Amino acid sequence: MKQLIVCAATALTVLGPVAGNAGDEAVFNRLDADKNGRISRDELLKSDLVVVKDAKGQQQVLHRDMVKQGDAAALTEAQKQRLFGTIDTDKSGHISRKEWNRASPNGFILWKF
Repeated sequence: MKQLIVCAATALTVLGPVAGNAGDEAVFNRLDADKNGRISRDELLKSDLVVVKDAKGQQQVLHRDMVKQGDAAALTEAQKQRLFGTIDTDKSGHISRKEWNRASPNGFILWKF
């Protein structure tokens, strides 16, 4: 149990809050593999999302293909599950552009653990 708490605390430190800005739309488009305008749980879980620090030291969630240089920490399946559950507010099993944009006001994806 203690190890689980340490892992959760580490995830909170690494992941919250995560900056995005204009990259949010590009990330959405990368995750929407079938280009139907929404992200399914399966699309998100199969994605290669990573956390990187930008020039200002803020953490960003990006698709690995979007990382130009520097260290990138891959999101775990559990982190992707929590991300999906946080953003899919209507619990439809898909993340719409509206939900994605609502979760990223002012360039921040809000992590709620």
